[in-house]
Amino acid sequence: MAYDQANTYETIELFGLTEKDAELPIPEDHILKDSIIRETFETLLGQLRGTGLEAEIEPLAHGLATILQRRKVVLTKEVDRTADKISALAKCHDGSEIAETALEEAQARFLHLREIVGAIEVMSEAAAECYEVETGNAFIPASGSRANARAQETGAVFEAKQLLEQHDRETAAKSKVEGVPLIVSGATDWTDIDVIFNTLDKVRDRIKQNRNQDIFVCHKGGKHGAEMIAARWARARGIAQARFDPRWSAHGRAAPFKCNDEMLDDKFAATGVVLFGGNGVALNLGQKAEAKGVTVMRVADPAKKVTES
Repeated sequence: MAYDQANTYETIELFGLTEKDAELPIPEDHILKDSIIRETFETLLGQLRGTGLEAEIEPLAHGLATILQRRKVVLTKEVDRTADKISALAKCHDGSEIAETALEEAQARFLHLREIVGAIEVMSEAAAECYEVETGNAFIPASGSRANARAQETGAVFEAKQLLEQHDRETAAKSKVEGVPLIVSGATDWTDIDVIFNTLDKVRDRIKQNRNQDIFVCHKGGKHGAEMIAARWARARGIAQARFDPRWSAHGRAAPFKCNDEMLDDKFAATGVVLFGGNGVALNLGQKAEAKGVTVMRVADPAKKVTES
């Protein structure tokens, strides 16, 4: 036993199998159906045919299929609970790092659970089919129903769910951010309000002409300098804002650079970056943006030009 354990640990270390389950891939559907479920049924039940245990094939096959069915129900309920948690976290979000981290973790958990439920559902249906092929009987779970729960809703329940779904859609529509993201960053000691207001007005007009869309401003929520002035510009113009607060406790000194990565993530599809002066963080943002093919506008601080001359 000690040798087997040591060998297992060496194998894990050799192949780097140290990921958490959320980081490991979900097998494809054909693997779930054929290599896992059908081979499992054949391995267990095939050896019982033509023996004194042949009568046990039906209850064993039914038990295997039922286990997967029940697991699917449990996981589906957990998905619903996680969705409720995300909704609650979004409503009470106070802009703090703790709230931001909790919301991101809940979203990641929700997406991972949905993948697992989909895989278990594929396995469950494959197991039910194997049971029916093996016994010639239709698979009916010991409790509950194999059919979709929605098919058994009463009229009142259906109407109630329709009402809630409509409410969710209306709430989402109110909070939906329209337009294309424009990333703004820069020096914390920037003081020239007019330069930022005039520059962003021109950038906004140009994007409207070229893409027939308005912008929304993405920034790191700086309380001083260029980002604070850009936030004031957005409020004055009725422009939506997306704030990417650095999470210092999670990322330490790398927190602002992590924010740069988040703002430049492909899912946001930033239309451009405007840098008003800046420091190493702003320089990093500009370099990363250009490496991704995003247009970068750099605006020099007039106050520093005067000082230098």
